[in-house]
Amino acid sequence: MRKILLLLIFININSFSQNLPPINIEYASKVISDDGKLIGYFGNKNRIEIFSTSSVSKHVINCLISTEDREFYEHDGVSVKGLIRAAWQTLLGSKQGGSTLTMQLARNLFLSNEQTIERKLSEIELAQELEKKYNKDQILLLYLNTVYFGRGAYGIWAASQEYFQKTPDRLTINESALLIGLLKSPNGYDPIKYPEKALKRRNEVLHNLVEVGKLTQKDYEKLKILPLNLNLRENIGGYYLEYIRKILNEHLYKYGKVLEKDQIEIKIPLDSRIQKAAENAINYQFNLFPNNMKNVQIGLICIENKTGYIKAMVGGNPSSNFKGLNHATQIKRQPGSSFKPFLYGSLLEKGYDLSTPLLDSPIVIIDSITKISWEPQNDDSLYTGKAIPMILAIKDSKNLCAAYAIKNLTNPDSVISFAKRLGITSDLYPYPSIALGTSEVSPIEMARAITTIASGGLLHKLISIKEIKDKYNNVWWQESIDTIRVLDTKICYLLTYALQTVIDSGTAKSIRRFYSYPAAGKTGTTQNYTDAWFVGFTPNLTTAIWIGFDNPQNKLSGLYRYGGSAAAPIWGKMMAEIVRKIPEYYKSKFIIPEGIEFKKTCIEYKKDMNCIKELTIPFINSQIEK
Repeated sequence: MRKILLLLIFININSFSQNLPPINIEYASKVISDDGKLIGYFGNKNRIEIFSTSSVSKHVINCLISTEDREFYEHDGVSVKGLIRAAWQTLLGSKQGGSTLTMQLARNLFLSNEQTIERKLSEIELAQELEKKYNKDQILLLYLNTVYFGRGAYGIWAASQEYFQKTPDRLTINESALLIGLLKSPNGYDPIKYPEKALKRRNEVLHNLVEVGKLTQKDYEKLKILPLNLNLRENIGGYYLEYIRKILNEHLYKYGKVLEKDQIEIKIPLDSRIQKAAENAINYQFNLFPNNMKNVQIGLICIENKTGYIKAMVGGNPSSNFKGLNHATQIKRQPGSSFKPFLYGSLLEKGYDLSTPLLDSPIVIIDSITKISWEPQNDDSLYTGKAIPMILAIKDSKNLCAAYAIKNLTNPDSVISFAKRLGITSDLYPYPSIALGTSEVSPIEMARAITTIASGGLLHKLISIKEIKDKYNNVWWQESIDTIRVLDTKICYLLTYALQTVIDSGTAKSIRRFYSYPAAGKTGTTQNYTDAWFVGFTPNLTTAIWIGFDNPQNKLSGLYRYGGSAAAPIWGKMMAEIVRKIPEYYKSKFIIPEGIEFKKTCIEYKKDMNCIKELTIPFINSQIEK
């Protein structure tokens, strides 16, 4: 009797009235990658507003109405027939809701989900008030903007991205049916957890289209056997999002806007394919590390050479919280031998060339300021006792040759000045050991400075945000590329040529197991194996990778103590995946600038000074003339 009484109350709904409360829907700002992918949201809920039902596939509308409210265009917010049918089925023991789309919208906007007579009455009253204030198209729009589709997706825009990585206007009939089917129970029909249940529910929605004449039985038979064909959005670039959040908050404050509330669209230079390749390579290498290195941290930053665009960023190991310390931008560590390009670049700029002999022999240097003696060693503690050409000292990362150079051919101040000009901003201390990278720098600094070499001598302003649009797609802020020439192109090429030998046959030759295209770079391993580095570049991208522990008392171990074995393979795996995904962009060669000439040079003599080994080396024409 109580259920029948409730039914009579529902039928007599016109005797109730209440004012419509204000509608407050929480929308987020969205971040879009350079290749058009959604990277993430800034806001309390992952919800992006659509402004017209015309921006939604007709299949979504048809599936929604045929499944949730077939009398939508006839009722005034409440379907008496639907309530009677629901009550009757309830009396027979089959639970049905009987709520119209408008009633569901009223509940979503203003009420809780508690199942009481009072809440149902309020739902009815508010639905009728919504129908008085808004037309049917506006109600559909409000509905599609508010409903929850599971997996953190509120509204049809977020759902389309979450499950199919597309905008709502591009949804197919099967995709639309799956999403509308989720509304009944987003968790219960989750296509990842319960694919068979989700498929069955999708087909129920498709059959609803047959019942209302929107789909033929023949087409239904073809569609129902198709798989779900999900294209789930991947959660990548978390550290990048946190990096730009701080920049955006400071920037938007000046304009009186709030990142989490003003429905802003942020276009960033991150490329989802490059970011994913970086994360995949880190995951692969991290899984190879021994158990005593499972707390090791990783910092990676990738920059486009011609623009200064930051294309990828990883700030920790695969199990780290991206809202914590960013090891690509917020830490400073000794770069070790990965700093040597600045030493050798400064020498080339002084007029030395890649054939300049450097003594590979024990050396003691007494610092003129501290009076402290410095006795460096090669990594393997061995030495030839001979003078070897600069290009081989670079290839094999001979510490004794670097120490000889800073004592006899240049000085710490010159090396520091060169590094600063290329983009290093950290404090660098003018001790002879600067030749081996003993002053601390961050991965982002190293990436920027080496990008200057890779770009042919252009120092770039690093760009992590390309443009900002308002919710109506109007561009109201844009970043511009800003470069300045700081180094001669020919010097850059000589350095690049030498750094290619590091990868082809030197300390980073492990890369060639994965990546076979033109590449240059330098490994770095610090004293006592505290830090491992690799900074590498192709004609298009420069990437800096650091590996170490937050507590520098902990040391890298085993096979993974060195930059060449710990960090360089990450770069190789990453670049190999990038080439597979974007071959037309990354299979390019280093350009030889005008004024460069190749010449055979003797690199090993007999005692009688007859040459026994030659090497072809690039020179600047003026160097040959001298």
